Formats: sequence, structure tokens, C-alpha cells
Amino acid sequence: MGKIKFKRRKKFNQLWQGIKQLKETMLIQNETLDKLTYITQNLEKKLNRIQKKMVEYENKLNQLEEKKELLRDEMVQKTNLLVFQLDRQEQYIRRETILIYGVEENKEDNNDGEKVLFKIADELEIDLEDNEIQRVHRLGQKRRNNENPRPIIARFVSYKKKGTSFLLTNGNSKISKEDSLRL
Repeated sequence: MGKIKFKRRKKFNQLWQGIKQLKETMLIQNETLDKLTYITQNLEKKLNRIQKKMVEYENKLNQLEEKKELLRDEMVQKTNLLVFQLDRQEQYIRRETILIYGVEENKEDNNDGEKVLFKIADELEIDLEDNEIQRVHRLGQKRRNNENPRPIIARFVSYKKKGTSFLLTNGNSKISKEDSLRL
């Protein structure tokens, strides 16, 4: 009977050791589970904060896009206004100029515009003085072939000088409505 008790005791001890190990393992697993639960809860809190931030950023982004559209529309309006004002300014500046088309270029003389202007004034019987002209030159770069000569632009010191010189020519049909002269 002693051997049976001993075997039972041994089995009981083994079983007891197994239960102890199982308890330790369960404690470790419970600690791990608690840690994982804590981490999961923290991650959920962080995720909720991130989601709230995302909603805030989406709202801000929508506001910025609306503001961008308003600014773009305002910029388009201002650009259109500037283009209009620039066009008016250019028209005002062009009031003092005339364009002369179709006059052959002199190959030797690069500055033949003034001579041409005075020759035209003589032919049209217009009294034109040097001090009435601010600048005269051809437009653009010199062309290799002389088929289409460059136009000549003449700028007078004032609109009044231009008017007295070229617009008051007793209705001469060679001067167009746009103050351009074609020969």
C-alpha cells in the first residue's frame, strides 16, 4: 500500500505542479490581455481624436477651397479690370501715333522713317516741324526679303500736334479712321 500511496502522491504532486504552471501561465496571459486591452483602448482614443481632427481638417479644407474660389473670382475680375485699363492706356498712348504701311525700305539707311514721314507730309502739303515729332522708326526686325516692308510708326509730342499735322488734311482719304496711312 505504501507504493500505491507514493505513486498517488507523485501523481498528485505532478498534477499540483501542472496546476501551478497553468495558474502562472493564466496570470501571464491575463496580464498580457490587460496590457492589450489597455493598448487597444488607447488606440481607440487616439483613433477617435484623429477622426475628429480629420473632420476639422476637412471642414477647414472646404473653407479654404471656398475662399480660394472667391479669391480666384476676385483675381479674374481684377485682371479683367487691369486688362481693360491697360487697353485704355494703350489707346490713349496710340492717340499720339500714326502707322505708315507699304513704304519700301532703304537698304543703306536703317533710320529712313523720319525721311519718309517728312516726304509724306510734303506730298500731302502738311506743315511739319522737327519739334512736333517725338520718335519715328520702323516696327520689328529687318526682313531678308523686301516683299513686305515693315511699317513705320511716328509718335508726335502730343495729340494736338498729331491732329494739326495729319488729321486736319481737309478730309484726305489716305489717312484712315484708325490714324493709319497706307501708300
